[in-house]
Amino acid sequence: MSHTFNLAQDHDVKQAIADAEQQKKHEEELRNKTRWRRTKETMREWGALSSCHGVPHMAEASSHLALLIWTLILVASFVTFAILFSDTLIQYLKYEKLVVLEMDFTEIEFPSVTICNINPYKYSSISGNPELEALLQIYNDVSSGQTV
Repeated sequence: MSHTFNLAQDHDVKQAIADAEQQKKHEEELRNKTRWRRTKETMREWGALSSCHGVPHMAEASSHLALLIWTLILVASFVTFAILFSDTLIQYLKYEKLVVLEMDFTEIEFPSVTICNINPYKYSSISGNPELEALLQIYNDVSSGQTV
C-alpha cells in the first residue's frame, strides 16, 4: 500500500504560495512608486502602529489641519517633558541639603472635651423588662465588688 502525498493539495503549501505571491506583488508596487511616496507610506504605517501617544493620531489624520494640531500637541508635550525633566535632574544633581528645625515651647491650649455615651441601650427601655433589670442589678453588684 503506497501513500502518495500531493504538495499542491496541502493547505500550508497553498498558504505559503499565496504569501509569496502577495509579497511579490507588494514589492512590484513598491518599485513603481517614487522614493518620497514609499517613505511617506512607510512613515504612515509606522505611525499607525506606534505606541507613542499622539503619533497614531498624526499618522491617521484626515486633513493637514488635524496633522498640524496633533503635531503641535506632541511637540508641546515633548518640550514640556524635556524642561521639567532637565529642571528636576539639575536640582537633583546639586545635592543640596536643607534642614529646617523649629522648636516652639509655648503653652498649648487644649480643646474642650465632650463625653459621648456610646451605650446603645437606654435605661428607660431596660427598666420596663424584669429580666433585664435583674441582669443590670447583677452587673452593678459585680462592678461595685459585692458578691452574688
